Amino acid sequence: MIKAKIWIFIAVFLMILSGCGKEEAKPLKVYSFSGENDQIAVSNGVIILSDTEETFSGGQLKTTGAEFIDITSYFTKFYIISGTEKETILSFGLEDQTGNAVQVSGELGKISGESTLSRIKLDDAGNWKNNLYFELVTRNKEGKERVYQLQMHVSEVTKGASPENASID
Repeated sequence: MIKAKIWIFIAVFLMILSGCGKEEAKPLKVYSFSGENDQIAVSNGVIILSDTEETFSGGQLKTTGAEFIDITSYFTKFYIISGTEKETILSFGLEDQTGNAVQVSGELGKISGESTLSRIKLDDAGNWKNNLYFELVTRNKEGKERVYQLQMHVSEVTKGASPENASID
């Protein structure tokens, strides 16, 4: 009987020790973002932050107005403002070398990996959820450049969800 109690004590002690020193997994955080003005709108943007992967999906860009009909090149950028610096998260550019018009509206791209967003030190950027911006720079057939900027409205969708269920395809 005493030997059984000793073995039970050792087993419990080993289970307690095996749990010590392990870092608790960071809870999964999912954010959505969007923004709009009279000329452009960004919708369906998603940010997923987990222990193993970070994903930033820019969502959809929609343009309105005649100024977007004769665009020959454009450049998009998502960024946060950290102090006086713009920290780029995702950027994309397109130029038609023949001078033909390009379609500006559409998908804004996606980036994911282990340090997609932590490389810009989101935690050190103050309240990054209030500092996420989108910029669109266009050039028309006459060479006139226009810059459009939007502040994104970010909201947390889930807290502590399972990372296995998080995926953006």
